[in-house]
Amino acid sequence: MARKTHRPDDILWTVTAADIDAAGSEKQDITLGAVLDIKYPRKSLVKLFEEKLIHINGHKATPKDVISEGDEIWIAMAKEKIDHEPIEMNLHILYEDDDLLIVDKPAGVTVNSKDQVSLANSVAFYFKEHGIKRKVRFLNRLDRDTTGCIVIAKSGLAQSLYQQQMDDNTFEKWYMATVEGIVEADEDSLVLSMERSADGIHYEVNPNGKETRTDYSVLCRHQSQPVDKSVNKSKNSVDMASKNVDIELPDVDKSGQNVDKSVYNSQECGYTEVLVRLYTGKTHQIRVAFSNIGHPLVGDTLYGAQPTGQPLQLRAQKVVFTHIRTGERIMVTA
Repeated sequence: MARKTHRPDDILWTVTAADIDAAGSEKQDITLGAVLDIKYPRKSLVKLFEEKLIHINGHKATPKDVISEGDEIWIAMAKEKIDHEPIEMNLHILYEDDDLLIVDKPAGVTVNSKDQVSLANSVAFYFKEHGIKRKVRFLNRLDRDTTGCIVIAKSGLAQSLYQQQMDDNTFEKWYMATVEGIVEADEDSLVLSMERSADGIHYEVNPNGKETRTDYSVLCRHQSQPVDKSVNKSKNSVDMASKNVDIELPDVDKSGQNVDKSVYNSQECGYTEVLVRLYTGKTHQIRVAFSNIGHPLVGDTLYGAQPTGQPLQLRAQKVVFTHIRTGERIMVTA
């Protein structure tokens, strides 16, 4: 519904000569739609135009309206109904602005599962308590026992813009994991095709699946039996700002043949802590990738690891992105 007052999360900007030049030649009229197409995904603006929430110089606008340098554009964010039942839970907030909420997900909680209390219910409660009248839009997912950074967009426009960054890998997702056995290579890029297995639970390497890319570098190797020092519980944060695992892709055998993982199923083989950058977002991608090379995550019995009585050792340690309003690079660490 159209409104007359600005809110803090609205987008306000002045049309520049650069906007006009980027949208078309000087010999033709430049429309609002042409300029917005350069800045935002078109599908994210459809609802805003339908609800008359986009304005030029304070007047309701259409995509066909002609604009000029100096015109004031106002994009008002749509008011929505919260789409999950608000349930109060402890919510550890790592970062928040007008467009994003990033929280630290604990182990044992799903992100968004039907018929059970999940992180979505907690976020809905936070939205309700703080007057954020929006749907809960998760930009990433973590397994039940994986901890760390979960990113929530506060609007459809923010969702589209940050999803675009994820698609072109300018939105970086970093993880820390502890895997069984001693990983020999200091770093590598695991490019594998994966799909859901016939049992409907596992995912597996299969040449007919979706191509994934998982880069890693070894942080440290431990020759002895793993101790009960969960990466999810560790208070020591690793400084990853100076280390960028961006490995040139090698030729990878995608035949899907499983390696013999039995040698790594002995606790006497030690364990390895690795820093992982995820370039694609397939379900169980990190777990499948390391199991495929014979080093399942410690505690990940679903993919061949020994039972430890503890959650699998995987933490979404850091995200890095470009702020959609300021252009600043933001790093958030769990």
